[in-house]
Amino acid sequence: METLLSFVVQGGVLSLADSAINHSIVKMKDDEDKIMEIDGNKLLSAAGEAGDRVQFTEYISKNIKLYSLRNGYSLSTPASANFIRNELATSIRSHPYQINLILAGYDKETGPSLYYMDYLGSLQKLTFACHGYSSYFLLGLLDRHHNVNLTLDEGIALMKLCTKELNTRFLVSGKYILKFVSADGIKVIPYEA
Repeated sequence: METLLSFVVQGGVLSLADSAINHSIVKMKDDEDKIMEIDGNKLLSAAGEAGDRVQFTEYISKNIKLYSLRNGYSLSTPASANFIRNELATSIRSHPYQINLILAGYDKETGPSLYYMDYLGSLQKLTFACHGYSSYFLLGLLDRHHNVNLTLDEGIALMKLCTKELNTRFLVSGKYILKFVSADGIKVIPYEA
């Protein structure tokens, strides 16, 4: 029942995630931040089992930080995506993580980028991505309305259109957290669906 949604806009990437933790039919919590900030220029959105999500995203965050401390520079967004994909693929045979991820980042050399990963270790660079049941409702909407040349305000308006669609057609509706990564770093955008 989780929702992850990200797309590239002019000068950055918008990432949205629901803030609910559910177990079966019970809502356990409704203020969880599922978008981890990494290195000040990357957002890692994660959906899946709560324990796997927290443990894996913290493991990734700390290892990317360790890499920058050892080498004196940070990994780029594509390099981080490949590192994460490798960790997911390696873990499949020993202790698989039941999580799906979207990595959004901004690099000074290449600009904004977005990577879609699933629990099997697949990786794809996209301009928009969804995980969870929300993808049944939103992929067509994004295919029609998304454009990488949208301004930040137009991107926020498209996010509102997406959450309106979810609240209208999806069985479960809730609170969302919206973040924006750009050349200026990461910004949390106040958001009401």
